[in-house]
Amino acid sequence: MATLLFIFWGCESPKRQSEGAPPIPSSPAPPEQDSEIQFDIRVFADPGQTDSTAQIVLVTEVDIPRGSYVISALSDRDYLGKFQVTWKDSSIAPAGALLETPLSMPGWEPFDKIYTPMLLTSTTVSQAYNLPDGIGPFAGQVFFVLEPQCVAYALDFTVDKEPDGWSSTYGMVYQANPS
Repeated sequence: MATLLFIFWGCESPKRQSEGAPPIPSSPAPPEQDSEIQFDIRVFADPGQTDSTAQIVLVTEVDIPRGSYVISALSDRDYLGKFQVTWKDSSIAPAGALLETPLSMPGWEPFDKIYTPMLLTSTTVSQAYNLPDGIGPFAGQVFFVLEPQCVAYALDFTVDKEPDGWSSTYGMVYQANPS
């Protein structure tokens, strides 16, 4: 006699998987996925607002497919897959508030059964950063999980000082393993 063992993996937190969850409040269903819409990320570096410190404003444009969402960096929940920018040089620090255009909207997070800020449409995220020596190059990564597909994506980028300002280069969006 053979025994079969099935293992299922999902985005749901272990805490919520084991709890008897109350019914999900009704909310509008997201539109169906449109295969015509392309998923893309672009990164640009603009000069910062200070003369005393080397500063840039990192501008990230994220095209979110219809029917999908990304947990906003403004969420106060500790989601591993929320929108985030990391730098190889850990001394690079944010300088000021993170801005989203359009603003993230409260959305129902079905796995943890709470409302949290979400990027529901294509969004531009801007954040000023103080740079340690002001010259570069400075390497970083944009990372987030696209929901409800539960797929982690990343984009590596580099910011460098040019004679006329700042430049940015970035690669292709790829599926990533959360760290």
